[in-house]
Amino acid sequence: MSVTNARTSIHTRKYEALLQKKREELARRLNYRLGDVTVEQEPDDEGDMALRNFTNDLAVVTMQRERRELAEVEAALRRIKAGTFGICEICENPIREARLQALPWARLCIQCADRGVNAAAD
Repeated sequence: MSVTNARTSIHTRKYEALLQKKREELARRLNYRLGDVTVEQEPDDEGDMALRNFTNDLAVVTMQRERRELAEVEAALRRIKAGTFGICEICENPIREARLQALPWARLCIQCADRGVNAAAD
């Protein structure tokens, strides 16, 4: 194994462990949040009904965000296995270390991500 491949392997294992930990954390939080979504019961009054609706809506939105994040984490783990982790899906250049440290499941380098955001805003 070359020095570059050894470094890449260590680098990838670090992110794989980090992503697996994040996957476990998200799965645990999603399981916990299932208890936050309550089945409708007869409300005591309008205020109680409004509070229950708000609480349920917040729990559902949070669960949706966490499910999307979990899907991104799982996709990153698949990219590790495929050997494409840390490579931008658009320009195919390496994703910078600082971006991967901030967002280990990043699919795009910062330049391509910015172009995507700016194109969506147009």
